Amino acid sequence: MTTGAADEKRLLLVEDDELQARLYRTMLHQQTDNWSEHSTNDSDEQPATVETADTLEGGLSALEDASEPFAAVLLDLNLPDSAGLETLNAVLEVVEETPVVVLTGISGATVGREAVERGAQDYLMKEHVTPRLLSQTVTYAIERRRRTGELDRQRRELAVLHWLVRQEIRDDATIVLGWASELEPSGSDEIRTVSRIVEAAERIVELTEFVGATVQALEASQSALTSVDLGSVLEEEIERLERRYDGCKVTLDRPAGAIPTLADRFLNILVRALLTSAVDSDDKSDGEVTVSVRCDRGADRPVELAVFDTDAERQPASRDRVADRDHTANGSDSDVGDYLIRTFVDRYDGRLEIEAGTNEGSGATVRLSLETPTEAE
Repeated sequence: MTTGAADEKRLLLVEDDELQARLYRTMLHQQTDNWSEHSTNDSDEQPATVETADTLEGGLSALEDASEPFAAVLLDLNLPDSAGLETLNAVLEVVEETPVVVLTGISGATVGREAVERGAQDYLMKEHVTPRLLSQTVTYAIERRRRTGELDRQRRELAVLHWLVRQEIRDDATIVLGWASELEPSGSDEIRTVSRIVEAAERIVELTEFVGATVQALEASQSALTSVDLGSVLEEEIERLERRYDGCKVTLDRPAGAIPTLADRFLNILVRALLTSAVDSDDKSDGEVTVSVRCDRGADRPVELAVFDTDAERQPASRDRVADRDHTANGSDSDVGDYLIRTFVDRYDGRLEIEAGTNEGSGATVRLSLETPTEAE
């Protein structure tokens, strides 16, 4: 298989018709500007080079012998030593990262679509090829394959991160909690020390849940959203917050009965992040949080969840982080929480607004608006 970095200016054309091959090379050279516009190579002023083969065997040899992968392969399916989709199958067995654009006859649209289903990036009908269409098809195929490769790499990295977080870090923190439970501190200093160890270990476990949920959300394709009762989620997470921070008091104002929202199993993570961010970051053992839910069937997002922290004021920089989709979490507690909130609000097509208090230090209100499921959902 061809591996390594692809030469973004080098194409392989597998075509047994010499006149057609010459025509395609001329077309590609005429469209150097269009090629350069989409290229990420620093040598954009250099035109693309096209190597040719007139048999499947010759094409496979060129691919296998190449010191660097070709940027793309233009492949005629009907060659002297192979015909139809078997030609494509043979090439796909050799290439790894290189996109393949199939060339078919005027009646080959069905074959072209099937070729794409089997792994080709695109197809062109020979009778309809123009210089610009050929160049654009090749450059777009290269870009799509590059992005697909990046996504594959990111998925692999996320899988490793997920395993590390859930299997290593979480397990170690659980062991620490187990050891701490066996201790019998005798004095106030020892009690305080053990309490801090337990608090730190519980925080690690909590963060692994946050990170694990985020990794799962990013790793998997967008799952179908369904009806989730926000009321039950709120009660569960409020109880969890008050148990986690003994002095924290949460007041909940909500309508009676179920509060259906369009979400998934990660709604708990979003609500937890909102509640945690509302507790005073300087003293999470004490604080007052007011949570209210309003339902307005006439709104485009009928369910509004408002979280008001009476003691802490969300700083402007933090408000900007939540709104900025390009901001990446840097590892601090508040930054990770903001990233989680933004990730899942986007996932549910929600709307997030943050209102600062009218007086300095008077707190801030975070308003989250969500959609409700239809009858069918």
